[in-house]
Amino acid sequence: MIVTRRTIVVRNLEISLSIGIHPHEKAAPQRFLVSVELELDTGPAGASDSIRSTVDYDAICDFIRGLQNEPHIQLQETVAQRVLEFVLSIPGVAAATVETRKPDVFDDCEYVGVTITALKS
Repeated sequence: MIVTRRTIVVRNLEISLSIGIHPHEKAAPQRFLVSVELELDTGPAGASDSIRSTVDYDAICDFIRGLQNEPHIQLQETVAQRVLEFVLSIPGVAAATVETRKPDVFDDCEYVGVTITALKS
């Protein structure tokens, strides 16, 4: 028996977000990256060549971009949880990982970030 695992990835979608606990972070939006990896429990979309057989990543990107219009958020964990809840509400998604990154926090590291993974039961 062949088991196929299908994964959809949105990698490092960049938005400008008002986020952080420090006064300088509350003064202006900052560059913020969001990545999402979804494991699907639906049949192979390649066989039907139909968007109805998979997850439309436009909706995911639109949701993430919409976070730019939200009031100030304190924690990356809050953003990651909101995105995770959204993607897990999509039919056909069996599991998801959301990673957030603040790339401009420290000069001596690439980024600081949060990763959350959840499986539907």
